[in-house]
Amino acid sequence: MLLPRISMGSHALPHGPMQTLIFLDLEATGLPFSQPKVTELCLLAVHRYALENTSISGGQPPPVPKPPRVVDKLSLCIAPGKACSPAASEITGLNTAELEVNGRQCFDDNLANLIHAFLQRQPQPCCLVAHNGDRYDFPLLQAELAMLSIGSPLDGTFCVDSIAALKALERSSSPSEHGPRKSYSLGSIYTRLYGQAPTDSHTAEGDVLALLSICQWKPRALLQWVDKHARPFSTIKPMYDTATTAGTTNPRPYAAMAPTSLATTNTSPSHGRSRQRKSLPPAKVPEAPSQELLAPLGLLACLTLAVAILYGLFLASPGQ
Repeated sequence: MLLPRISMGSHALPHGPMQTLIFLDLEATGLPFSQPKVTELCLLAVHRYALENTSISGGQPPPVPKPPRVVDKLSLCIAPGKACSPAASEITGLNTAELEVNGRQCFDDNLANLIHAFLQRQPQPCCLVAHNGDRYDFPLLQAELAMLSIGSPLDGTFCVDSIAALKALERSSSPSEHGPRKSYSLGSIYTRLYGQAPTDSHTAEGDVLALLSICQWKPRALLQWVDKHARPFSTIKPMYDTATTAGTTNPRPYAAMAPTSLATTNTSPSHGRSRQRKSLPPAKVPEAPSQELLAPLGLLACLTLAVAILYGLFLASPGQ
Protein backbone atom coordinates (compact mmCIF):
# COMPACT_ATOMS: atom_id res chain seq x y z
CA MET A 1 0.00 0.00 0.00
CA LEU A 2 1.41 3.37 -1.02
CA LEU A 3 1.04 6.27 1.37
CA PRO A 4 -1.06 9.14 0.00
CA ARG A 5 0.50 12.56 -0.25
CA ILE A 6 -1.41 14.56 2.34
CA SER A 7 -0.77 17.86 4.07
CA MET A 8 -0.75 17.79 7.85
CA GLY A 9 0.36 21.00 9.49
CA SER A 10 0.62 21.46 13.23
CA HIS A 11 -3.03 22.59 13.43
CA ALA A 12 -4.22 19.26 12.03
CA LEU A 13 -2.44 17.07 14.58
CA PRO A 14 -4.17 15.81 17.73
CA HIS A 15 -3.31 17.65 20.92
CA GLY A 16 -3.05 15.88 24.23
CA PRO A 17 -0.82 13.57 26.28
CA MET A 18 1.52 11.48 24.16
CA GLN A 19 0.35 7.86 24.37
CA THR A 20 3.44 6.27 22.81
CA LEU A 21 7.07 7.31 22.94
CA ILE A 22 9.10 5.94 20.04
CA PHE A 23 12.81 5.99 20.85
CA LEU A 24 14.79 6.51 17.65
CA ASP A 25 18.42 6.20 16.65
CA LEU A 26 20.09 6.37 13.24
CA GLU A 27 23.58 5.40 12.16
CA ALA A 28 24.85 6.95 8.95
CA THR A 29 27.72 7.39 6.49
CA GLY A 30 29.05 10.59 8.02
CA LEU A 31 28.40 14.08 9.36
CA PRO A 32 25.95 16.70 8.01
CA PHE A 33 28.42 18.51 5.73
CA SER A 34 28.94 15.25 3.80
CA GLN A 35 25.18 14.82 3.10
CA PRO A 36 25.06 11.49 4.95
CA LYS A 37 22.80 8.53 4.19
CA VAL A 38 21.30 6.21 6.79
CA THR A 39 23.02 2.85 7.32
CA GLU A 40 20.98 1.62 10.31
CA LEU A 41 17.64 2.55 11.89
CA CYS A 42 15.99 1.44 15.12
CA LEU A 43 12.56 2.37 16.49
CA LEU A 44 11.49 1.21 19.96
CA ALA A 45 7.84 1.93 20.84
CA VAL A 46 6.95 2.15 24.54
CA HIS A 47 3.47 2.95 25.84
CA ARG A 48 2.99 5.72 28.35
CA TYR A 49 1.67 3.26 30.92
CA ALA A 50 4.92 1.26 30.84
CA LEU A 51 7.03 4.35 31.53
CA GLU A 52 4.75 5.65 34.28
CA ASN A 53 5.07 2.31 36.06
CA THR A 54 8.83 1.94 35.79
CA SER A 55 10.29 0.43 38.96
CA ILE A 56 13.23 2.51 40.22
CA SER A 57 15.46 0.88 42.84
CA GLY A 58 17.38 2.83 45.49
CA GLY A 59 21.11 3.22 45.73
CA GLN A 60 23.81 5.68 44.74
CA PRO A 61 24.16 5.27 41.88
CA PRO A 62 20.93 3.35 41.25
CA PRO A 63 21.00 0.17 39.16
CA VAL A 64 20.03 0.45 35.51
CA PRO A 65 16.25 -0.09 35.32
CA LYS A 66 14.97 -3.02 33.30
CA PRO A 67 13.28 -2.11 30.02
CA PRO A 68 9.50 -2.64 29.91
CA ARG A 69 8.42 -6.14 28.95
CA VAL A 70 5.86 -4.87 26.43
CA VAL A 71 7.61 -3.00 23.62
CA ASP A 72 7.57 -3.00 19.81
CA LYS A 73 10.87 -2.78 17.97
CA LEU A 74 11.84 -2.18 14.35
CA SER A 75 15.57 -2.50 13.60
CA LEU A 76 17.00 -2.43 10.08
CA CYS A 77 20.35 -2.17 8.32
CA ILE A 78 20.18 -0.12 5.11
CA ALA A 79 22.42 0.07 2.04
CA PRO A 80 23.27 3.78 1.77
CA GLY A 81 24.23 3.91 -1.91
CA LYS A 82 27.37 5.92 -1.10
CA ALA A 83 30.63 5.27 0.71
CA CYS A 84 30.84 5.54 4.49
CA SER A 85 33.51 7.84 5.86
CA PRO A 86 36.37 5.99 7.60
CA ALA A 87 35.42 7.62 10.91
CA ALA A 88 31.78 6.53 10.61
CA SER A 89 32.77 2.95 9.73
CA GLU A 90 35.15 2.84 12.69
CA ILE A 91 32.46 4.05 15.10
CA THR A 92 29.46 2.07 13.83
CA GLY A 93 31.19 -1.07 12.52
CA LEU A 94 29.28 -0.72 9.25
CA ASN A 95 30.54 -0.06 5.74
CA THR A 96 28.84 0.09 2.37
CA ALA A 97 30.51 -3.02 0.91
CA GLU A 98 29.47 -5.21 3.86
CA LEU A 99 25.89 -3.92 3.78
CA GLU A 100 25.63 -4.63 0.05
CA VAL A 101 27.24 -8.09 0.20
CA ASN A 102 24.66 -8.97 2.87
CA GLY A 103 21.87 -8.00 0.50
CA ARG A 104 20.64 -4.94 2.39
CA GLN A 105 18.26 -2.68 0.48
CA CYS A 106 18.27 1.09 0.16
CA PHE A 107 15.99 3.58 1.90
CA ASP A 108 13.01 3.29 -0.41
CA ASP A 109 9.22 3.50 -0.58
CA ASN A 110 8.91 0.02 0.93
CA LEU A 111 10.79 1.15 4.02
CA ALA A 112 8.55 4.20 4.36
CA ASN A 113 5.49 1.96 4.18
CA LEU A 114 7.05 -0.32 6.79
CA ILE A 115 7.56 2.63 9.14
CA HIS A 116 3.98 3.71 8.48
CA ALA A 117 2.65 0.25 9.33
CA PHE A 118 4.77 0.17 12.51
CA LEU A 119 3.40 3.53 13.65
CA GLN A 120 -0.18 2.59 12.84
CA ARG A 121 0.04 -0.23 15.39
CA GLN A 122 0.84 2.21 18.22
CA PRO A 123 -1.69 4.09 20.36
CA GLN A 124 -1.87 7.69 19.17
CA PRO A 125 -0.54 10.32 19.42
CA CYS A 126 3.06 9.13 19.05
CA CYS A 127 6.22 11.10 19.77
CA LEU A 128 9.70 10.33 18.45
CA VAL A 129 12.46 10.72 21.04
CA ALA A 130 16.07 10.96 19.79
CA HIS A 131 19.27 12.11 21.47
CA ASN A 132 20.53 15.15 19.58
CA GLY A 133 17.51 14.56 17.36
CA ASP A 134 16.93 18.21 16.49
CA ARG A 135 20.42 18.55 14.99
CA TYR A 136 20.99 15.10 13.50
CA ASP A 137 18.46 12.25 13.55
CA PHE A 138 15.31 14.22 12.70
CA PRO A 139 16.77 16.32 9.82
CA LEU A 140 18.55 13.27 8.40
CA LEU A 141 15.40 11.14 8.51
CA GLN A 142 13.43 13.99 6.93
CA ALA A 143 16.01 14.22 4.12
CA GLU A 144 15.71 10.49 3.39
CA LEU A 145 11.91 10.69 3.33
CA ALA A 146 11.93 13.80 1.10
CA MET A 147 13.66 11.81 -1.66
CA LEU A 148 10.84 9.25 -1.89
CA SER A 149 7.88 9.35 -4.24
CA ILE A 150 5.25 8.85 -1.52
CA GLY A 151 4.03 10.89 1.42
CA SER A 152 5.94 10.89 4.68
CA PRO A 153 4.82 8.23 7.19
CA LEU A 154 5.69 10.68 9.98
CA ASP A 155 3.40 13.56 9.02
CA GLY A 156 1.07 12.81 11.94
CA THR A 157 3.83 12.20 14.47
CA PHE A 158 5.45 14.49 17.06
CA CYS A 159 9.10 14.66 18.11
CA VAL A 160 11.36 15.87 20.96
CA ASP A 161 15.12 16.00 21.51
CA SER A 162 16.07 14.09 24.66
CA ILE A 163 19.07 16.37 25.30
CA ALA A 164 16.74 19.30 25.99
CA ALA A 165 14.50 17.09 28.16
CA LEU A 166 17.34 15.73 30.29
CA LYS A 167 18.93 19.15 30.73
CA ALA A 168 15.60 20.40 32.09
CA LEU A 169 15.20 17.39 34.41
CA GLU A 170 18.73 17.73 35.79
CA ARG A 171 18.28 21.44 36.43
CA SER A 172 15.01 20.79 38.26
CA SER A 173 16.62 18.11 40.45
CA SER A 174 19.62 20.27 41.49
CA PRO A 175 18.93 23.91 40.53
CA SER A 176 21.68 25.38 42.73
CA GLU A 177 24.44 23.02 41.60
CA HIS A 178 27.57 24.74 40.32
CA GLY A 179 30.70 23.21 38.85
CA PRO A 180 32.33 22.29 35.54
CA ARG A 181 30.12 22.24 32.50
CA LYS A 182 28.45 18.86 32.06
CA SER A 183 28.54 16.77 28.93
CA TYR A 184 25.17 15.74 27.56
CA SER A 185 26.34 13.03 25.22
CA LEU A 186 24.36 9.83 25.58
CA GLY A 187 27.26 7.94 27.19
CA SER A 188 28.06 10.78 29.61
CA ILE A 189 24.49 11.06 30.90
CA TYR A 190 24.17 7.28 31.23
CA THR A 191 27.43 7.09 33.21
CA ARG A 192 26.46 10.05 35.36
CA LEU A 193 23.11 8.48 36.28
CA TYR A 194 24.07 4.82 36.68
CA GLY A 195 27.82 4.80 37.33
CA GLN A 196 28.70 2.65 34.30
CA ALA A 197 29.08 3.02 30.56
CA PRO A 198 26.29 1.84 28.26
CA THR A 199 26.76 -1.34 26.25
CA ASP A 200 26.71 -1.61 22.45
CA SER A 201 27.27 2.11 21.91
CA HIS A 202 26.99 3.39 18.33
CA THR A 203 24.72 0.59 17.23
CA ALA A 204 21.20 1.85 16.56
CA GLU A 205 19.59 -0.70 18.89
CA GLY A 206 22.21 -0.26 21.62
CA ASP A 207 21.82 3.52 21.63
CA VAL A 208 18.02 3.25 21.66
CA LEU A 209 18.12 0.99 24.73
CA ALA A 210 20.57 3.34 26.46
CA LEU A 211 18.26 6.27 25.70
CA LEU A 212 15.28 4.38 27.10
CA SER A 213 17.25 3.67 30.30
CA ILE A 214 18.10 7.32 30.95
CA CYS A 215 14.49 8.32 30.21
CA GLN A 216 13.40 5.83 32.90
CA TRP A 217 15.37 7.86 35.48
CA LYS A 218 12.43 10.22 36.09
CA PRO A 219 9.70 8.86 33.80
CA ARG A 220 6.75 10.92 35.05
CA ALA A 221 8.65 14.20 34.91
CA LEU A 222 9.91 13.24 31.46
CA LEU A 223 6.40 12.54 30.19
CA GLN A 224 5.17 15.88 31.48
CA TRP A 225 8.04 17.63 29.68
CA VAL A 226 7.33 15.72 26.45
CA ASP A 227 3.61 16.58 26.57
CA LYS A 228 4.49 20.26 26.86
CA HIS A 229 7.33 20.50 24.33
CA ALA A 230 6.51 17.95 21.59
CA ARG A 231 6.26 19.48 18.13
CA PRO A 232 5.06 18.04 14.80
CA PHE A 233 7.71 16.14 12.88
CA SER A 234 6.44 17.87 9.73
CA THR A 235 8.07 21.10 10.99
CA ILE A 236 11.55 19.54 10.75
CA LYS A 237 13.57 20.73 7.77
CA PRO A 238 15.70 18.21 5.81
CA MET A 239 19.38 18.15 6.68
CA TYR A 240 20.35 19.07 3.11
CA ASP A 241 18.90 19.92 -0.28
CA THR A 242 17.58 16.60 -1.52
CA ALA A 243 17.20 17.76 -5.15
CA THR A 244 20.96 17.39 -5.68
CA THR A 245 21.09 13.80 -4.40
CA ALA A 246 17.80 12.23 -5.52
CA GLY A 247 19.23 11.17 -8.87
CA THR A 248 22.35 9.55 -7.47
CA THR A 249 21.11 7.63 -4.44
CA ASN A 250 17.54 6.39 -4.19
CA PRO A 251 16.02 6.43 -7.71
CA ARG A 252 12.42 7.62 -7.79
CA PRO A 253 9.73 6.14 -10.04
CA TYR A 254 9.41 9.35 -12.01
CA ALA A 255 13.18 9.89 -12.47
CA ALA A 256 12.87 9.06 -16.20
CA MET A 257 10.51 11.94 -17.02
CA ALA A 258 11.10 14.13 -20.05
CA PRO A 259 13.89 16.69 -19.60
CA THR A 260 11.44 19.60 -19.75
CA SER A 261 9.65 18.36 -16.64
CA LEU A 262 12.84 18.45 -14.58
CA ALA A 263 12.87 22.22 -14.72
CA THR A 264 9.42 22.58 -13.18
CA THR A 265 8.82 23.25 -9.50
CA ASN A 266 7.50 20.35 -7.43
CA THR A 267 5.12 21.69 -4.78
CA SER A 268 4.54 18.51 -2.84
CA PRO A 269 2.19 19.34 0.05
CA SER A 270 3.25 16.40 2.16
CA HIS A 271 6.40 18.17 3.29
CA GLY A 272 4.91 21.63 3.49
CA ARG A 273 7.53 23.13 1.16
CA SER A 274 8.35 23.53 -2.53
CA ARG A 275 11.22 21.72 -4.14
CA GLN A 276 13.85 23.98 -5.62
CA ARG A 277 13.85 24.30 -9.40
CA LYS A 278 16.66 22.39 -11.02
CA SER A 279 19.13 24.89 -12.45
CA LEU A 280 20.49 24.33 -15.94
CA PRO A 281 24.26 24.21 -16.37
CA PRO A 282 25.73 27.61 -17.32
CA ALA A 283 26.38 28.13 -21.01
CA LYS A 284 29.99 28.00 -22.06
CA VAL A 285 31.59 31.35 -22.96
CA PRO A 286 34.87 31.94 -24.84
CA GLU A 287 37.67 31.95 -22.37
CA ALA A 288 40.07 34.94 -22.22
CA PRO A 289 43.72 34.19 -22.93
CA SER A 290 45.54 33.12 -19.82
CA GLN A 291 48.16 35.30 -18.14
CA GLU A 292 50.77 32.65 -18.93
CA LEU A 293 50.11 33.16 -22.66
CA LEU A 294 49.87 36.98 -22.57
CA ALA A 295 53.26 37.52 -20.91
CA PRO A 296 55.43 35.92 -23.68
CA LEU A 297 53.35 37.63 -26.39
CA GLY A 298 53.93 41.04 -24.81
CA LEU A 299 57.66 40.47 -24.54
CA LEU A 300 57.83 39.35 -28.18
CA ALA A 301 55.99 42.50 -29.29
CA CYS A 302 58.43 44.71 -27.39
CA LEU A 303 61.45 42.96 -28.93
CA THR A 304 59.98 43.27 -32.44
CA LEU A 305 59.40 46.99 -31.96
CA ALA A 306 62.97 47.50 -30.68
CA VAL A 307 64.45 45.66 -33.67
CA ALA A 308 62.37 47.74 -36.07
CA ILE A 309 63.53 51.00 -34.49
CA LEU A 310 67.20 49.96 -34.62
CA TYR A 311 66.85 48.87 -38.23
CA GLY A 312 65.29 52.23 -39.13
CA LEU A 313 68.09 54.11 -37.47
CA PHE A 314 70.62 51.97 -39.34
CA LEU A 315 69.02 52.77 -42.71
CA ALA A 316 68.93 56.48 -41.92
CA SER A 317 72.61 56.75 -40.95
CA PRO A 318 74.90 58.84 -43.34
CA GLY A 319 77.29 55.97 -43.81
CA GLN A 320 74.52 53.88 -45.44
